[in-house]
Amino acid sequence: MAKINISIPDELLADVDALAAELERSRSGLVAEATARYVTSVKDERAESERRARIDEAMTEMRRIAAEIEPFDSTAAIRADRDRDWKPEDPR
Repeated sequence: MAKINISIPDELLADVDALAAELERSRSGLVAEATARYVTSVKDERAESERRARIDEAMTEMRRIAAEIEPFDSTAAIRADRDRDWKPEDPR
């Protein structure tokens, strides 16, 4: 495991030490866990941002495709299908 030297404000170090004592953890362990959680959070935010960008691109492409095809009336299609198969003896 690597060892590093970092500089943080005195007030933050006091908070870290107080929390580490409260949780019965070492300062090093607390800082390592907090750093790991932060790195994971940043990676998750980036992945979510990329996912949203891909969704936006897909929606833009679907709108472009929809603009190029004829409008489709699903209600009329269902009625036409129903009327095609309807027999006079069948109730409506």
